[in-house]
Amino acid sequence: MNWAISGLCLLMAFITLPSEAKIYRWKDKNGNWVYSDTPKKGAQQVKLNKPLVMPSTNTDILQPNLNQKSISYQAKITSPSHEQTIRENTGTVYVTGQVIPSFHKGFTVQLFHNGTAVGSRQSSTSFVLKSLVRGEHRIKMAVFNPQGKSIATSQEHTFYLHKASVSQ
Repeated sequence: MNWAISGLCLLMAFITLPSEAKIYRWKDKNGNWVYSDTPKKGAQQVKLNKPLVMPSTNTDILQPNLNQKSISYQAKITSPSHEQTIRENTGTVYVTGQVIPSFHKGFTVQLFHNGTAVGSRQSSTSFVLKSLVRGEHRIKMAVFNPQGKSIATSQEHTFYLHKASVSQ
């Protein structure tokens, strides 16, 4: 009986051994060589000098991760503060902002003054407004991803510019 069990185990070992895989190659319509274990019309079998062993590769990065949270960006103007009065006879006002979290390469910001874009989009959150007239001014900052889509907008800030009067 021991011989029967040993023989059965030996037989199972030979059955479970993989047969030598066959590899085929052919040229695609662009003239590139294509290799596969499935033959195609006109394919030639490739003779290997030693068995082909391929390590497994994690392909999870090729699948979109639907559970991945998208980053939520926030934009805010840090200077001038909301409803600040600025005394500046030349009409020059320096505006600074902040993006949280720090934006990545390719992201840009744009300043809007009284609803109109100032200059072109840039990678810095520092802006200079020149030759402003006295009175009330509204500013807002927007953040754009590399595809040009707006991903965050600051709250609108109002500041007041005072200039010395020429008549005094």
